[in-house]
Amino acid sequence: MATSLNLGNSIDYLVDIGVFDVLLPFLLIFSIVFAILEKTQIFGQGKTNINVIVSTVVGLLIVVQTELVELLNLFLPRVAMIMVVVLMGLLLIAMLAGKEFSGLKGNVLGVAVIFIIIAIIYALTASPSPFGGLGLTSQDKEAIIAIGVPLVILLIVIGVVTKNPDKPKTESFLEKLAKEFGGK
Repeated sequence: MATSLNLGNSIDYLVDIGVFDVLLPFLLIFSIVFAILEKTQIFGQGKTNINVIVSTVVGLLIVVQTELVELLNLFLPRVAMIMVVVLMGLLLIAMLAGKEFSGLKGNVLGVAVIFIIIAIIYALTASPSPFGGLGLTSQDKEAIIAIGVPLVILLIVIGVVTKNPDKPKTESFLEKLAKEFGGK
């Protein structure tokens, strides 16, 4: 009897033996902690053995906490999807701007940072349903309103107070926007 190779069954087998719940989260946490310890050299120069031990302990401590592993398994695919969307947007900008593209600047950079923060909050709070919106409780919504509204008002006041009205306007809005997108 001939058996056929089915990749779906292989993935199911990996799920059944715990690769996605134990091994991959451990490798991710271990790699991140090890890279940070190696870069910062907190324990001193040439102390790779200590960095490996600390990274292993932190990775194992995270894997034991099943709630954190579930959060990672929900969060990382969403972040990966956001990264794909952002990369596609950057590719489109680079195609339109051509060789002159030198990165986002000014207001466009500020809007991009705000978009990224909103995307991260969405990735952390979205319901697992592909059709559902934000999985925010009423307490979460109240906290966002209680923090967000005063923050927006503060930013508007700072913008009005620090605005320089004596500065002459030398370029149009579209020219400034083109420069901020990295064009000429």
